Amino acid sequence: MSNSNKGAANVALSAVLLVVGLAVGFGVSKASDNKDTSSTTKNSATAPTSGTKAADIRANLVSLGVQHQDLTMHAVDAALDGDKNAAEVGKDLYKNGTDIGAAVGSIYGKDAETTFNTVWKLHLDQFVNYAVASSKGDDAGKKAALSTIDTQYTHPLSAYLAKANPNLPEDTLYSVLSDHVTQTAQMIDLHVKGDFAGETAARDQAAQHLNGIFSTLAGGIVKQFPDKFQN
Repeated sequence: MSNSNKGAANVALSAVLLVVGLAVGFGVSKASDNKDTSSTTKNSATAPTSGTKAADIRANLVSLGVQHQDLTMHAVDAALDGDKNAAEVGKDLYKNGTDIGAAVGSIYGKDAETTFNTVWKLHLDQFVNYAVASSKGDDAGKKAALSTIDTQYTHPLSAYLAKANPNLPEDTLYSVLSDHVTQTAQMIDLHVKGDFAGETAARDQAAQHLNGIFSTLAGGIVKQFPDKFQN
């Protein structure tokens, strides 16, 4: 695995996203879903319609969330290994994020979408810093990146989302956001160590976590706006 400066630069292009992201913050439980959450990187972010609006928003958000986690792993791998397709994978990952932002905006308005994209970028930059620090064995740099994510992303985003939707408790939002940040950081560290089987297992666990989070997100939205989801 290459840990060159070129590889580190590609990390920035690849946008190692947490995500964590705004949609992760919407989650209100640590529920796990036993459904298969295997690789979906090239699948469409829009899930097939199911016949009910409430089920459709759940399917769409879960699809976006699981795709996000898969794209994150591939972006980390491509960037840290100096692959030629790192920039393109990064574009896919960023587009996935703006797709989630658009979904949020369709419910809460343009200001919410703008807030999401701003916070997403901040989170992106700090996970870039984390990945670069991990590749260099810089524990202080890793801690600094995680601290910034906590103070400038996890805490404020939890408060923002709890205010936007009364069905989403702030303390639980913070808990699930923190869990996912930890899972993403572990996934990066495992790749740096060359433990690719462990990295894949961590990806699958994080995707399962996201499945539960995005399902709860959809449920909270439907509960808040029942008139929008009546067929």
